[in-house]
Amino acid sequence: MASLLGLFKADLLKTRRTPFLLLHLLAPLIAVSVFLAYYSYSPWSADDKVLAYLQVLGCALPTLIALVCSMAAEQEALAGRFQGMLALPARRTKVYASKLLLLLLYGLGAILLAAVLFGAGFRYVLGQDGPGMAFYWSSAFILSGSTVFLYLLHGFISLRFGRGPSIGMGITGSLIAALLLTGLGEGIWPYVPFAWAARFTSIWAAASSGTPLSPALSQADTGSLLCVAATLLAAALSCLWFQRWEGRSADH
Repeated sequence: MASLLGLFKADLLKTRRTPFLLLHLLAPLIAVSVFLAYYSYSPWSADDKVLAYLQVLGCALPTLIALVCSMAAEQEALAGRFQGMLALPARRTKVYASKLLLLLLYGLGAILLAAVLFGAGFRYVLGQDGPGMAFYWSSAFILSGSTVFLYLLHGFISLRFGRGPSIGMGITGSLIAALLLTGLGEGIWPYVPFAWAARFTSIWAAASSGTPLSPALSQADTGSLLCVAATLLAAALSCLWFQRWEGRSADH
């Protein structure tokens, strides 16, 4: 545990002179500002406004996660072609866990900022009725928990194949997430990790507002089981892969 804490502190220091922290601060602030400005004159109901905001967050996360994972990987590539991660084979699992923990905590912080700041602005600045602040805190943790698999996926892709494939898959994932929010997603969304964040928050928003759930939304149990199982499996497989990984070739 002590060595993991030391590795985490070292990874944290690496981000001080990079746009990593700035990205995690600016993205939520921009999203909140744009939506609150639009909602100040939008004729939608309060419940529809909150739901739309959370769905947009859920659809945007695959792209944003791909971007930050690729940034973290490229930082290691430029700083000695991953030797900082590969130099100590006996500690590789802890090195990998430290990097993943950093990404997850930054992501959780950004999502909390996006959700809670929007909730405060929606209620206290716009003066519109809506769910209490506890709803937004819960929404942030649902969004964060349902995207751990994507961090593992894009972490692997960014390290193994580079920035381009990771960002390309992230953009594709966001488009798929938006598509599966429609009727096309009925029956298949629990099996598509890109759709989990947007769908789970939609279910949470509907349940919190007392809206009857459609048959598609009733698949929450299946989606939750698949999300947990896939995340645990991906974590185990990615650790095994990283133990054997020897770095990326120069042409990537």
